[in-house]
Amino acid sequence: MNKTETNKLFLEGKKVYTKTFKLILSDEVGTPIISAPKKIFKKAVDRNKIKRLIRESIKNSELENKKCFIIYNCREIKNFWILKNELLSLKSK
Repeated sequence: MNKTETNKLFLEGKKVYTKTFKLILSDEVGTPIISAPKKIFKKAVDRNKIKRLIRESIKNSELENKKCFIIYNCREIKNFWILKNELLSLKSK
């Protein structure tokens, strides 16, 4: 996804917020983008672990083939099952 597509997604996409995630969703088909802020997680190891956990929890769900932007907002790294349940609850909103 290039910069213009990302800007369009931020302007026109549906926004859903929870304590853990900020989700910006579009109806178009595409790949999800996952972000873990460097300001909160200084080590790249932690940011990559969060991204891996979220990618794995997205698999076999409706978000897998949708164009969306997922931002992780929590200060600690949560368990895989907690992340999966929160993403499933986001999907229903």
